[in-house]
Amino acid sequence: MAAIMIPAITASTIINQPLKRVRISSIEAELGILWAQFNRDSGGHTVMRACMSNLIIYCDTAEEALVVSQEITAIVDVHPARVLLLVGDGQPTEGTMEALITIYYTALDEDWQVCAERIDVIASSASADRLPSVARSQLVGDLPTALWWVSRRPPPEVGDVFFQLAELADQIIYDNMGWINPIKGVSAMTRWVAAQQNEQVVYNLAWRRFAVWRKLLSQMLDPQIAPGALDGLRVIEINHGPHALAMTWLLVGWLASQLKWLPVDGKQLSNSELVWKFHNQHHEIKITAKRLPKGEPLIYKLLLDWSLPKQENRLCFERLDNERISIVEALSTVPAQVFAAHVPDRATLVSAQLAHRNRDKIFENALKSANAMTAVFQL
Repeated sequence: MAAIMIPAITASTIINQPLKRVRISSIEAELGILWAQFNRDSGGHTVMRACMSNLIIYCDTAEEALVVSQEITAIVDVHPARVLLLVGDGQPTEGTMEALITIYYTALDEDWQVCAERIDVIASSASADRLPSVARSQLVGDLPTALWWVSRRPPPEVGDVFFQLAELADQIIYDNMGWINPIKGVSAMTRWVAAQQNEQVVYNLAWRRFAVWRKLLSQMLDPQIAPGALDGLRVIEINHGPHALAMTWLLVGWLASQLKWLPVDGKQLSNSELVWKFHNQHHEIKITAKRLPKGEPLIYKLLLDWSLPKQENRLCFERLDNERISIVEALSTVPAQVFAAHVPDRATLVSAQLAHRNRDKIFENALKSANAMTAVFQL
């Protein structure tokens, strides 16, 4: 399977000590030793400890964990935390489970600030079910806890490991980019979210990934700018890169929830093309999503048509690069424009979400619509 491209992370002044292998039963004591050593070696400078939350990160493989390791610095630079990096199908050096620890620190005026304690727990597949109990014992009390689900398997499909980790968390962050079976994954995750009756915040990184598209559509289809567009939409065509189908699905779900569309049909036309049909109070809306043969997991083109028998009305956006989206003049009935549209890296998305503690009802309604789209989809 093709690798998912993750944008490069900007350089940081944060330093971390080499990972130190420790016994699981001695994690807290060994962290204390690291703290004592750091204080002794600080040259008389004050050492300040910063910790805003617990961040549990779950990966399936050592390869996923390696990528995440490169992102932790950028995350704790914005949101200091105790980080627990759990690997469910790793390769422990000895036995069936091992732990490694380190601390992250940065210069703060003339003093030092420790902005993260990191605990890696690597389990063999046979011991993965022990990870939640290890994580529970390492959480800092009285701090909010977030679970970042990195695995490319939809969380509910993993079973008890996810459910037990979710019970520890106030916030659950997942990412449907690169799911092996996005249609099945969207259905499983949206059903699980809909079943939650507590105050947990559940969040999909895709929601922030296409935030710029939501903003552009809200602005350009505003009734004062495009009268009749929202009620008159009949055709939408979306071109997306590999691994972006689940994000595209959520974008369509957002449109459907906001405009009160009822999904009536959906089918796969080919390995790279899907179509949905919706009804509003007046007519049918047809939406086609096509996967491009190559590219990054982004939405590259979005065409909207609300033409009348004697009047053409179209708007076509196209991504020019990772910084800009333009209106394609030849395919639009509105003047060409170029908009700033930076593609954020994953660490930025995660650190931004960690600061938000409230449920997003618009996002949850988009999930419900995405689930309704799955229900009518003909596999």
